[in-house]
Amino acid sequence: MFTIGRLAQKHGLSRSTLLYYDRIGLLRPGGHMKGEYRQYSTNDDKRLRRICEYRRAGISLKEIGRMLDATADSDVADALENRLAQLNEEMTALKEQQAVVAGLLGRADLLGTHDHMDKATWVALLSAAGFSEADMRRWHIQFERSAPDRHVEFLRHLHIPEGEISAIRAMAAAPHAILNINKESGKFMEMFFKIYEGLNREGPGSFEMTKRAYDLCTGLPDTPEILELGCGTGGATIPLAQISGGIVTATEIYHPFLEQMIERAKDAGVEDRVIAAVMDMADIQAEPESFDLIWCEGAAYIMGVDSALEQWKHYLKPGGCLCLTDAVWLTDSAPEEVVEFWAKGYPAMRTAEANIKAAEAQGYTSLGHFTIDSQCWVDFYDDVQRRLGEAEKLYGDDPDGRAIIDMSHVENRLYRNYPDMVGYEFHVLKK
Repeated sequence: MFTIGRLAQKHGLSRSTLLYYDRIGLLRPGGHMKGEYRQYSTNDDKRLRRICEYRRAGISLKEIGRMLDATADSDVADALENRLAQLNEEMTALKEQQAVVAGLLGRADLLGTHDHMDKATWVALLSAAGFSEADMRRWHIQFERSAPDRHVEFLRHLHIPEGEISAIRAMAAAPHAILNINKESGKFMEMFFKIYEGLNREGPGSFEMTKRAYDLCTGLPDTPEILELGCGTGGATIPLAQISGGIVTATEIYHPFLEQMIERAKDAGVEDRVIAAVMDMADIQAEPESFDLIWCEGAAYIMGVDSALEQWKHYLKPGGCLCLTDAVWLTDSAPEEVVEFWAKGYPAMRTAEANIKAAEAQGYTSLGHFTIDSQCWVDFYDDVQRRLGEAEKLYGDDPDGRAIIDMSHVENRLYRNYPDMVGYEFHVLKK
């Protein structure tokens, strides 16, 4: 018999991975020891070995589950044929990358002038070869999706710091509207992530606000299955695990945030109820109707609230709840400088009532909503101001860094001067 730690170590996996496999029904422990500790059998060990073999072949977890539970060889053959089709697509993408590299190698006039290859040199080579910022971004996206390990190895070869590598990979992993924040610079989001590292929370909120919203949810089981999207460093993850008593699958695209969340969960003693996963909120990797509750504080605007309402609904069980926060107008007579700032920063921002109307149009029922306490904003902006002081020394001379720092200062000043113009609304909805 194996404990979860021993089995994970044997197969070179993390404990969180086995918890995730248990949650999706791919590998459930044969029994539980005293104290509800998972206990895995020899058969479980064999099943996990097959799972690992199929994963190395690049087969999706959904297909693996179908193959392992198949009663006919034809089901396995179908899954393998599907994987072959995917490999053909990936080979096409790799050939495009190959053409880029081959083209550069054929440019002796470019390569001959560079004895040392680093990020600046690589960007200069691509630019000289006719690549735009959009071309470079697509190149990273294809590389990350087809060969993530080799992508990391390549970035390290360019002597790029680990934090910046994580930012580049996060950018490459996220196909949604976050990439449109600044279309002129592929570096913008890299810099954004780096500047906002080190905050206590990535947006306004508190334990009390999270609990207040959770208490508005109705019909949840005693130990709900929760999906948190855009968890950041765990500002809401830890309270959710503590309040609900359920399992929280906390997802994030930026690796350093996710790693910090895991450490915070350990410190809070809830690591056994938190599953960490790298996932894009616009591309949820789960079966439909898998969760009792979907939670998103401060990030739904990235893909658009209407799109979030539509897409996330598919993953809620019947009668499940969706909780999200969104910046909203608290008045229709805001000063011109406030209107101009948010017209650029969040042009789709609307009132709480408009959000509710949009949710009801998609079949949700509003269980309640409230504007988070102003103290949450004060605490958040105090923390941002501290971080901006550090970022000024590190990134103030970078054009993208300068733009983010200046934008953050303006947002901070506008809120302190006009605290009743814009707020964060917590919406609690039922499917």
